Amino acid sequence: MQGSAEIREKLATLIGHLISRCIQDARMIPAVLHRDEVINILVDDPALFQKLVQEEQAEKRELSKQDLTIKLDAVKELGNLDKIEALEQSFWDAPKVDLAPIMDAANQLTRTFSVYLGNASTLFDRSFEEFMDKFRRSLNQAGLTLRTFDFTADDVKVLETHAMSYIRAGEFLQAFIFDRLLSSQIMIKQLVNLPAEGFSLRENLIRRALQDPNLYPELTKFIIRISYISQGSWDDLFPVLARIVIQGPALCSLKDLVGFIERDVFFSCNLLCRSYEEIRLLPGDQRRRSIESSLGKYKN
Repeated sequence: MQGSAEIREKLATLIGHLISRCIQDARMIPAVLHRDEVINILVDDPALFQKLVQEEQAEKRELSKQDLTIKLDAVKELGNLDKIEALEQSFWDAPKVDLAPIMDAANQLTRTFSVYLGNASTLFDRSFEEFMDKFRRSLNQAGLTLRTFDFTADDVKVLETHAMSYIRAGEFLQAFIFDRLLSSQIMIKQLVNLPAEGFSLRENLIRRALQDPNLYPELTKFIIRISYISQGSWDDLFPVLARIVIQGPALCSLKDLVGFIERDVFFSCNLLCRSYEEIRLLPGDQRRRSIESSLGKYKN
Protein backbone atom coordinates (compact mmCIF):
# COMPACT_ATOMS: atom_id res chain seq x y z
CA MET A 1 0.00 0.00 0.00
CA GLN A 2 1.41 3.35 -0.98
CA GLY A 3 -0.42 5.43 1.63
CA SER A 4 -0.10 9.19 1.94
CA ALA A 5 3.32 10.81 1.84
CA GLU A 6 2.65 12.32 5.28
CA ILE A 7 1.92 8.93 6.86
CA ARG A 8 4.99 7.34 5.29
CA GLU A 9 7.20 10.20 6.48
CA LYS A 10 5.88 9.82 10.03
CA LEU A 11 6.51 6.06 9.93
CA ALA A 12 10.05 6.60 8.62
CA THR A 13 10.73 9.13 11.37
CA LEU A 14 9.32 6.76 14.00
CA ILE A 15 11.41 3.81 12.80
CA GLY A 16 14.52 6.00 12.72
CA HIS A 17 13.95 7.16 16.30
CA LEU A 18 13.28 3.60 17.50
CA ILE A 19 16.51 2.30 15.97
CA SER A 20 18.54 5.23 17.31
CA ARG A 21 17.14 4.78 20.81
CA CYS A 22 17.92 1.05 20.83
CA ILE A 23 21.46 1.68 19.59
CA GLN A 24 21.95 4.08 22.50
CA ASP A 25 20.29 1.89 25.13
CA ALA A 26 22.32 -1.18 24.15
CA ARG A 27 25.76 0.38 24.53
CA MET A 28 26.46 -0.53 28.19
CA ILE A 29 27.33 -4.24 28.35
CA PRO A 30 28.66 -6.49 31.13
CA ALA A 31 32.36 -7.30 31.11
CA VAL A 32 34.72 -9.11 33.47
CA LEU A 33 38.04 -7.65 34.59
CA HIS A 34 40.31 -10.48 35.69
CA ARG A 35 42.64 -10.50 38.69
CA ASP A 36 45.66 -8.85 37.03
CA GLU A 37 43.53 -6.05 35.56
CA VAL A 38 41.83 -5.50 38.92
CA ILE A 39 45.20 -5.22 40.68
CA ASN A 40 46.41 -2.68 38.09
CA ILE A 41 43.34 -0.50 38.64
CA LEU A 42 43.71 -0.77 42.40
CA VAL A 43 47.34 0.41 42.21
CA ASP A 44 46.94 3.05 39.49
CA ASP A 45 43.56 4.53 40.40
CA PRO A 46 42.19 3.53 43.83
CA ALA A 47 39.23 5.90 43.49
CA LEU A 48 38.16 4.22 40.24
CA PHE A 49 38.59 0.80 41.84
CA GLN A 50 36.34 1.80 44.72
CA LYS A 51 33.74 3.21 42.33
CA LEU A 52 33.68 0.03 40.23
CA VAL A 53 33.37 -2.19 43.32
CA GLN A 54 30.49 -0.08 44.67
CA GLU A 55 28.70 -0.25 41.31
CA GLU A 56 29.19 -4.02 41.17
CA GLN A 57 27.78 -4.48 44.65
CA ALA A 58 24.84 -2.14 44.02
CA GLU A 59 23.79 -4.07 40.92
CA LYS A 60 24.64 -7.47 42.45
CA ARG A 61 27.01 -8.33 39.60
CA GLU A 62 29.70 -9.95 41.75
CA LEU A 63 31.04 -13.21 40.30
CA SER A 64 34.10 -13.86 42.46
CA LYS A 65 36.42 -12.28 45.01
CA GLN A 66 39.26 -11.94 42.48
CA ASP A 67 37.49 -10.74 39.36
CA LEU A 68 35.47 -7.57 38.94
CA THR A 69 32.27 -7.38 36.89
CA ILE A 70 31.75 -3.97 35.32
CA LYS A 71 29.56 -2.28 32.75
CA LEU A 72 31.55 -1.54 29.60
CA ASP A 73 30.64 1.18 27.10
CA ALA A 74 30.71 -0.85 23.88
CA VAL A 75 30.39 2.20 21.67
CA LYS A 76 33.41 3.83 23.27
CA GLU A 77 35.48 0.67 22.84
CA LEU A 78 34.42 -0.22 19.31
CA GLY A 79 33.93 3.33 18.09
CA ASN A 80 37.68 3.87 18.49
CA LEU A 81 38.67 1.06 16.13
CA ASP A 82 40.37 3.54 13.80
CA LYS A 83 42.53 4.86 16.66
CA ILE A 84 43.79 1.59 18.18
CA GLU A 85 47.54 1.91 17.68
CA ALA A 86 48.20 -1.75 18.51
CA LEU A 87 46.46 -2.66 15.26
CA GLU A 88 48.66 -0.30 13.25
CA GLN A 89 52.38 -0.87 13.74
CA SER A 90 55.45 -1.42 11.57
CA PHE A 91 54.63 -5.09 11.08
CA TRP A 92 56.69 -5.77 7.98
CA ASP A 93 59.89 -3.72 7.73
CA ALA A 94 60.86 -3.81 11.40
CA PRO A 95 61.73 -6.48 13.96
CA LYS A 96 59.15 -9.23 14.23
CA VAL A 97 56.17 -8.26 16.38
CA ASP A 98 54.58 -10.57 18.92
CA LEU A 99 51.02 -10.87 17.65
CA ALA A 100 49.64 -12.72 20.70
CA PRO A 101 48.64 -9.63 22.77
CA ILE A 102 47.28 -7.96 19.64
CA MET A 103 45.17 -11.03 18.89
CA ASP A 104 43.93 -11.06 22.49
CA ALA A 105 42.84 -7.43 22.15
CA ALA A 106 41.09 -8.19 18.85
CA ASN A 107 39.31 -11.17 20.40
CA GLN A 108 38.08 -9.01 23.27
CA LEU A 109 36.74 -6.48 20.79
CA THR A 110 35.00 -9.32 18.95
CA ARG A 111 33.21 -10.35 22.13
CA THR A 112 32.23 -6.76 22.83
CA PHE A 113 30.92 -6.37 19.29
CA SER A 114 28.86 -9.55 19.48
CA VAL A 115 27.20 -8.60 22.76
CA TYR A 116 26.49 -5.03 21.71
CA LEU A 117 25.00 -6.01 18.36
CA GLY A 118 22.90 -8.70 20.03
CA ASN A 119 21.65 -6.24 22.63
CA ALA A 120 20.72 -3.66 20.01
CA SER A 121 18.88 -6.24 17.91
CA THR A 122 16.97 -7.63 20.91
CA LEU A 123 15.98 -4.19 22.13
CA PHE A 124 14.79 -3.17 18.68
CA ASP A 125 12.74 -6.34 18.23
CA ARG A 126 11.09 -5.71 21.57
CA SER A 127 10.45 -2.01 20.95
CA PHE A 128 9.10 -2.55 17.45
CA GLU A 129 6.85 -5.39 18.61
CA GLU A 130 5.41 -3.16 21.33
CA PHE A 131 4.76 -0.44 18.74
CA MET A 132 3.13 -2.92 16.35
CA ASP A 133 0.80 -4.20 19.10
CA LYS A 134 -0.36 -0.65 19.83
CA PHE A 135 -0.67 0.13 16.12
CA ARG A 136 -2.80 -2.96 15.46
CA ARG A 137 -5.10 -2.16 18.38
CA SER A 138 -5.60 1.38 17.08
CA LEU A 139 -6.45 0.07 13.61
CA ASN A 140 -8.83 -2.55 14.99
CA GLN A 141 -10.66 0.07 17.02
CA ALA A 142 -11.04 2.10 13.84
CA GLY A 143 -12.26 -0.93 11.90
CA LEU A 144 -9.15 -0.97 9.68
CA THR A 145 -6.79 -3.76 8.63
CA LEU A 146 -2.99 -3.51 8.78
CA ARG A 147 -1.27 -3.38 5.42
CA THR A 148 2.35 -2.80 4.56
CA PHE A 149 3.45 0.56 3.21
CA ASP A 150 5.71 0.81 0.17
CA PHE A 151 8.42 3.33 0.95
CA THR A 152 9.66 5.57 -1.84
CA ALA A 153 13.15 7.01 -2.37
CA ASP A 154 12.03 10.17 -0.55
CA ASP A 155 10.81 8.14 2.43
CA VAL A 156 14.11 6.33 2.90
CA LYS A 157 15.95 9.65 2.77
CA VAL A 158 14.42 10.33 6.18
CA LEU A 159 16.08 7.15 7.47
CA GLU A 160 19.34 7.92 5.70
CA THR A 161 19.43 11.29 7.47
CA HIS A 162 19.38 9.48 10.83
CA ALA A 163 22.25 7.18 9.83
CA MET A 164 24.23 9.97 8.19
CA SER A 165 24.19 11.97 11.42
CA TYR A 166 26.29 9.18 12.94
CA ILE A 167 28.69 9.23 9.99
CA ARG A 168 29.21 12.99 10.22
CA ALA A 169 30.02 12.58 13.92
CA GLY A 170 32.55 9.85 13.10
CA GLU A 171 30.35 7.26 14.85
CA PHE A 172 30.67 4.58 12.18
CA LEU A 173 29.67 1.67 14.39
CA GLN A 174 26.28 3.19 15.16
CA ALA A 175 25.72 4.18 11.53
CA PHE A 176 26.18 0.64 10.25
CA ILE A 177 24.23 -0.92 13.11
CA PHE A 178 21.42 1.42 12.06
CA ASP A 179 21.76 0.00 8.54
CA ARG A 180 21.72 -3.61 9.83
CA LEU A 181 18.66 -3.15 11.98
CA LEU A 182 16.83 -1.42 9.17
CA SER A 183 17.66 -3.89 6.42
CA SER A 184 17.66 -7.23 8.22
CA GLN A 185 14.76 -7.05 10.65
CA ILE A 186 11.75 -9.21 9.80
CA MET A 187 9.70 -7.02 12.13
CA ILE A 188 9.94 -3.98 9.86
CA LYS A 189 8.63 -5.97 6.90
CA GLN A 190 5.32 -6.35 8.72
CA LEU A 191 4.84 -2.63 8.26
CA VAL A 192 6.97 -1.26 5.42
CA ASN A 193 8.65 -2.42 2.24
CA LEU A 194 11.92 -0.67 1.48
CA PRO A 195 12.61 0.13 -2.21
CA ALA A 196 13.53 -3.14 -3.90
CA GLU A 197 15.98 -1.59 -6.36
CA GLY A 198 18.45 1.26 -6.30
CA PHE A 199 18.60 1.66 -2.52
CA SER A 200 21.53 0.58 -0.39
CA LEU A 201 21.91 2.56 2.81
CA ARG A 202 25.37 1.19 3.58
CA GLU A 203 26.64 2.09 0.11
CA ASN A 204 25.20 5.59 0.33
CA LEU A 205 26.86 6.11 3.73
CA ILE A 206 30.24 4.87 2.52
CA ARG A 207 30.08 6.86 -0.71
CA ARG A 208 29.28 10.11 1.08
CA ALA A 209 31.97 9.59 3.73
CA LEU A 210 34.57 8.93 1.03
CA GLN A 211 33.97 12.44 -0.28
CA ASP A 212 34.88 14.03 3.06
CA PRO A 213 38.62 14.57 3.74
CA ASN A 214 37.96 14.53 7.48
CA LEU A 215 36.10 11.21 7.41
CA TYR A 216 37.49 8.86 4.79
CA PRO A 217 40.75 7.86 6.57
CA GLU A 218 38.90 6.92 9.77
CA LEU A 219 36.05 5.25 7.87
CA THR A 220 38.49 3.18 5.79
CA LYS A 221 40.34 1.93 8.85
CA PHE A 222 37.08 1.20 10.64
CA ILE A 223 35.73 -0.90 7.75
CA ILE A 224 39.00 -2.80 7.43
CA ARG A 225 39.06 -3.63 11.13
CA ILE A 226 35.38 -4.39 11.64
CA SER A 227 35.62 -7.01 8.88
CA TYR A 228 37.61 -9.28 11.21
CA ILE A 229 36.43 -7.93 14.57
CA SER A 230 32.94 -9.01 13.47
CA GLN A 231 34.27 -12.48 12.59
CA GLY A 232 33.22 -11.90 9.00
CA SER A 233 29.58 -10.98 9.67
CA TRP A 234 30.30 -7.43 8.51
CA ASP A 235 32.85 -8.24 5.82
CA ASP A 236 30.34 -7.14 3.18
CA LEU A 237 31.27 -3.51 3.91
CA PHE A 238 34.78 -3.79 2.52
CA PRO A 239 33.77 -4.89 -1.02
CA VAL A 240 31.53 -1.81 -1.24
CA LEU A 241 34.38 0.43 -0.06
CA ALA A 242 36.90 -1.13 -2.45
CA ARG A 243 34.56 -0.95 -5.44
CA ILE A 244 33.83 2.74 -4.86
CA VAL A 245 37.54 3.53 -4.45
CA ILE A 246 38.53 1.56 -7.57
CA GLN A 247 35.76 2.98 -9.74
CA GLY A 248 36.09 6.51 -8.35
CA PRO A 249 35.79 9.33 -7.90
CA ALA A 250 36.67 9.30 -4.20
CA LEU A 251 39.16 11.21 -2.11
CA CYS A 252 40.58 7.87 -0.99
CA SER A 253 42.71 6.66 -3.91
CA LEU A 254 43.63 3.05 -4.66
CA LYS A 255 47.15 3.81 -3.43
CA ASP A 256 45.70 5.15 -0.18
CA LEU A 257 43.59 2.02 0.27
CA VAL A 258 46.60 -0.23 -0.32
CA GLY A 259 48.46 1.77 2.34
CA PHE A 260 45.67 1.36 4.89
CA ILE A 261 45.56 -2.39 4.23
CA GLU A 262 49.33 -2.76 4.42
CA ARG A 263 49.36 -1.22 7.90
CA ASP A 264 46.81 -3.77 9.19
CA VAL A 265 48.43 -7.14 9.78
CA PHE A 266 45.22 -9.16 10.20
CA PHE A 267 43.51 -7.78 7.12
CA SER A 268 46.66 -8.13 5.02
CA CYS A 269 47.01 -11.79 5.97
CA ASN A 270 43.33 -12.46 5.25
CA LEU A 271 43.39 -10.64 1.92
CA LEU A 272 46.58 -12.29 0.66
CA CYS A 273 45.77 -15.68 2.26
CA ARG A 274 49.32 -15.79 3.59
CA SER A 275 50.83 -15.87 7.06
CA TYR A 276 52.53 -13.00 8.85
CA GLU A 277 55.89 -14.74 8.46
CA GLU A 278 55.38 -15.23 4.72
CA ILE A 279 54.38 -11.63 4.07
CA ARG A 280 57.33 -10.30 6.09
CA LEU A 281 59.69 -11.98 3.61
CA LEU A 282 58.24 -10.02 0.68
CA PRO A 283 60.02 -6.83 -0.48
CA GLY A 284 57.87 -3.75 0.15
CA ASP A 285 57.08 -3.12 -3.52
CA GLN A 286 56.08 -6.72 -4.09
CA ARG A 287 53.89 -6.69 -0.98
CA ARG A 288 52.02 -3.60 -2.14
CA ARG A 289 51.62 -4.99 -5.67
CA SER A 290 50.19 -8.18 -4.22
CA ILE A 291 47.67 -6.21 -2.16
CA GLU A 292 46.66 -4.10 -5.16
CA SER A 293 46.31 -7.19 -7.34
CA SER A 294 44.10 -8.87 -4.72
CA LEU A 295 41.77 -5.86 -4.77
CA GLY A 296 41.02 -6.51 -8.43
CA LYS A 297 38.21 -8.89 -7.53
CA TYR A 298 36.23 -5.95 -6.12
CA LYS A 299 36.12 -3.93 -9.35
CA ASN A 300 32.50 -4.75 -10.15
